[in-house]
Parts: sequence; structure tokens; C-alpha cells
Amino acid sequence: MYLRSLTIQAIGPFAGRYTVDFEALGASGLFLLEGPTGAGKSTLIDAIVFALYGKVASAATSEDRLRSGFAADDVESVVDLMFETGAGVYRVRRTPAYDRAKRRGTGTARQQATVKLWRLAGAAPDVLPEADTLAVGVDAEPDGEIVSTRLDEAGPELQRIIGLDRAQFVQTIVLPQGEFASFLRADPEHRRSLLQKIFATDIYERLQYRLDDLRREAQRSVTQAQLAVTSAAAHFAGAAGLDSERADALRAAADAD
Repeated sequence: MYLRSLTIQAIGPFAGRYTVDFEALGASGLFLLEGPTGAGKSTLIDAIVFALYGKVASAATSEDRLRSGFAADDVESVVDLMFETGAGVYRVRRTPAYDRAKRRGTGTARQQATVKLWRLAGAAPDVLPEADTLAVGVDAEPDGEIVSTRLDEAGPELQRIIGLDRAQFVQTIVLPQGEFASFLRADPEHRRSLLQKIFATDIYERLQYRLDDLRREAQRSVTQAQLAVTSAAAHFAGAAGLDSERADALRAAADAD
């Protein structure tokens, strides 16, 4: 999986609209998210995980906290992520659920969560969509096939595309602050299963099982051949009228490895 771009609006400490171009950052091979406490580093990680799974990275953090307390009431909170897998280039746009001021009267109204998932058309691994399709605005529709607009459908589809569920993604790809130690302390079987899925090492496990089967089949063939040789030697000794000493020597030679 390869992240291409992330656009957020009215998320965490970011009241406006901001875009992170991972294509440009990745050109150097390595980049660092750096800043003082509260600058929004963890918010970017939460935004990525939220876009993919509808939940933030930290289990102790509620999705309600994604809504920026600095944004105007009429500015919608949006996360827009473009990413690439072996299956193609995808774009997912989510809005979190949050309470906003009513457009008429007093009090608040609940803004419901939404999602939209596209598979981008003609987006080869080395070709990004036009810059204007990175806009977050509701009317900005990228050139591609709409895969899903339903929360209950987009989640499983994204998990199928990525190949990891949220817990696996958080434990291995983003590792939120303070979570790495818990991964190291996890049950060895759990770590083995998780890393096996990430690196697709199950093919080697299947190969090992197949080699074990072939070894057992070969051993059975050797055992059957040895029995056949021993039986043939006994019949020969009887037919040749060998004395017991010579017959025993012939059987011993037949039984030898």
C-alpha cells in the first residue's frame, strides 16, 4: 500500500483545508513529521486511519474529537485520502459524525458520518490525477468509478483492498505513540500471525507443509520397498534351499539401509 495524498478540512487543530502530498515527500525516500505537542502530528495519523477504517488510530480517542474546535460552523469536517495498492489507485472521502449549530434557531444538530469510495480511472502507479481533483469540496468528483457510498459497505471493501483490518493496520503500519511496546509484548502467536499476513509469508508455510508431505510419502515408499526386498530374499532363500546361516545373512543384507 502506498499513500499518495491526504487532504483535511476542519479536523483537529486544522481549521482550514490542508493537503499533504506524499508523492512529493516520498521523493526523498524518507521524511519526518516534526512539531511541538499539539501541532497536529497525531491528527494526521488519525485522519489516515479514519479515512480507511472510519475510526481513529488510538482506541482511547473518540471520532467526535476529529471535528476542529477552531472551524466555523458552516465549514464541514472532511478527510480525503488517495492511496494505491496492487489492485489500483483509490480515493476515499469521509466526514465524521459531530454536533453542529442548527442552521435555523438555537441548539445543535447531529451531522451524520458519510463516506465515498472511488477507484480512479486510468490512474497508473506513476500518474497522479489532475490537481483540481484533490479538492475536498462536495462537488469535486474525481474521474473514476464509485465503489461505495455506504458506511456498512465501504468499510469491508476497504479492508479487502488493503488486506488488513484496522487493528492490524494500527499495530504495524502507523503504530500510534506508546503502542509499539504493546505490540512487542503481544502473544508470540499473535505477532507471528500478524506479520505472516503483512509479509504474505503463508506461501512458505504452505511450502513447508508440502515438503513435509513429500518426505512422508518418500519414507512410506522406502519402507514398502524394504519390505518387498526382505520378502523377496526370504522367498529366494527358501527356493534355493539355503541353510539357516546363509538365509539369515541374505535377510540381513536385504534389511540393510
